[in-house]
Amino acid sequence: MARSLVAGVALAAALLAACGSPSTDAVGEAAADRPQPAADGCPLTPEALTEATSLRWELKERRAAYPLEAAESIKATVCLFTSADAPQEGSDPLTMRVDLVEGTDSATVRKSFTGTCTENGGSVRDSSGALVCDRNGSVVEGLAGAGDRAINVYWVNADTSTAAKFTPVFGRILAALAD
Repeated sequence: MARSLVAGVALAAALLAACGSPSTDAVGEAAADRPQPAADGCPLTPEALTEATSLRWELKERRAAYPLEAAESIKATVCLFTSADAPQEGSDPLTMRVDLVEGTDSATVRKSFTGTCTENGGSVRDSSGALVCDRNGSVVEGLAGAGDRAINVYWVNADTSTAAKFTPVFGRILAALAD
């Protein structure tokens, strides 16, 4: 379950499709009630991640126009969140990565999500309008976004027990994303 930041495959997040009138989204939620992107451009805030997981999180790093490891021609806004409340192997803090890809490359990211998940022994399923990758009973990745935005969310270094523990709340993490 552990992922290397350098070798990690940029995947995951929730399909938050906006449709209908400009004031409501696909599930009828008022636009003002949906999460809004943080001022730093990350589609997730430490506060929203804390609320979803009950762990204290901080935005450790944000990189703009960062080349994805699996496809270096695709550039993303990458946000790394850490929580010392759930130490992993080697006492490293639990780390969650959120990759935001905009433009025509978002279609490529969406297409590769299913293939990468299944090639690594996982299965893709819907989770409240988002896609998640379930591997051996644990959700470790999610994919969100619609149109020209794809948002991948995944644990960078979660051990097996941590991934299993947070599987029930992964949908809440995806729901906290700003579309």
